[in-house]
Amino acid sequence: MASIVLGKRARDEPEVIQVPTPQTPRHRDALSKKVPVTPRRLISLAGKLLTPRTPRTPISPVSIPSVYNVARQAFVRSADPGRLIGRDTERSELTSFIRAGLESRSGRCLYVSGPPGTGKSALVREVCQEFTEDAGLRQAYVNCMSVKASGDISRILASDLVGDPGQMESAEDMNLHAMMVPKKRAPGPMYLVVLDEIDHLLNLDLEILYNLFEMSLQRNSRLVMVGIANALDLTDRFLPRMKARNLKPELLPFLPYTAAQIASVVTRKLQMLLPKGESTQSDYIPFVQPTAVQFCSKKVASQTGDLRKAFDIIHRSLALVESESKQNHQNSINTPISPSRSPLSENANLSSPTKSPTKSRTLATSLANITPLTAPRVTIAHVARVTAAALGHGTSQRLQNLNLQQKAALCALISLDKKRKAPRWHGVLDTPSKPSRTAPPTIRDWFEIYHLLCKRENALHALTAVEFYDVVGGLETLGL
Repeated sequence: MASIVLGKRARDEPEVIQVPTPQTPRHRDALSKKVPVTPRRLISLAGKLLTPRTPRTPISPVSIPSVYNVARQAFVRSADPGRLIGRDTERSELTSFIRAGLESRSGRCLYVSGPPGTGKSALVREVCQEFTEDAGLRQAYVNCMSVKASGDISRILASDLVGDPGQMESAEDMNLHAMMVPKKRAPGPMYLVVLDEIDHLLNLDLEILYNLFEMSLQRNSRLVMVGIANALDLTDRFLPRMKARNLKPELLPFLPYTAAQIASVVTRKLQMLLPKGESTQSDYIPFVQPTAVQFCSKKVASQTGDLRKAFDIIHRSLALVESESKQNHQNSINTPISPSRSPLSENANLSSPTKSPTKSRTLATSLANITPLTAPRVTIAHVARVTAAALGHGTSQRLQNLNLQQKAALCALISLDKKRKAPRWHGVLDTPSKPSRTAPPTIRDWFEIYHLLCKRENALHALTAVEFYDVVGGLETLGL
């Protein structure tokens, strides 16, 4: 009976679950946790790949556009040059040359030469565009710098002049000669071919130049050819066979740009950036001060006369002013406005002053207010900084590269000039007649003072007269 009662109490009482005391394991079980394994195949979930992605690279800061961007693009070398300024004489001669060949329906040849950056290629292309509407004329332009083999010129001419290069796959030179120089005069189209940088062909094959020049100067020729190069005497030095046959092309030299021409071109480009419809002075130049334009023009004209060099200087000067303008605007934005300079306003409740809504200013909105009329302009100081780096290979650089004898010859010339300008004291018995010093010193006087200085200083072995003349010729070649 007692056992039954104890069993009923045990069933009525809730069971007590004893939780084990947590213990820190002495050794870590390396296999207790599963190591994540990269799946070999791509696992897609709802159309998305679950492969880990590489972190994105930070986006480079975008430059804030300003009104100077348009001005700088006008002086990029790849920009549209527009109508060439300052080459009216060369334009009229080139136009009359091509028109005379088309009217007489006879072949002609013109060799255009001049230093780099004088507008040769730009003017020839501009004049050739005026004859594109002529139905009886076919044109072809070849830049010889892109020619890799001697047969490339024939293929380019066949493709541009015939239109179907498949018709002239075999014996292209012979077909070109038969097409441009027919045996009898017959009605047919005229051909205008422009070869730019023809001095590059001297390293490939001179026979190509001989054939093209001779085809244009033969009796029944229909080829009007214009060759462009930098060398002034290329036809005399490298094409003597033409001179022996009395087949000499006409010459059209391009002289370097003068300071007035460079200033005129730069001024016109800048004035084209002015907004239309706004009243401004007729001689106002935006972005660059007139004195800075004149300074840049005279610097370039005294060095090379290369118009592209002047464009590069103006382009870099505009970038310099743009960076300074952005820095000034950024400083003005970051500078807090002092409370003493804030405008006074009526405050009804002095215990709780009202806060006036302030307009958030950013650099972009600040630069957007700049117009071509209000933009800070390039000064002479900016152009001087750029020209010091761009034209550093000028006279000073050439003087540093001279050898010892050339430097000694220049020192002798300076000493001779000082000696001629020094005042002479006459005695009581001397005649009052003043000696004439207007005549320039001769090269013999220069050699005598050089020989005298070498003997007196005993620091340099004096050259002979023939060797000294060679040194003077080298100095003249360097423009010193």
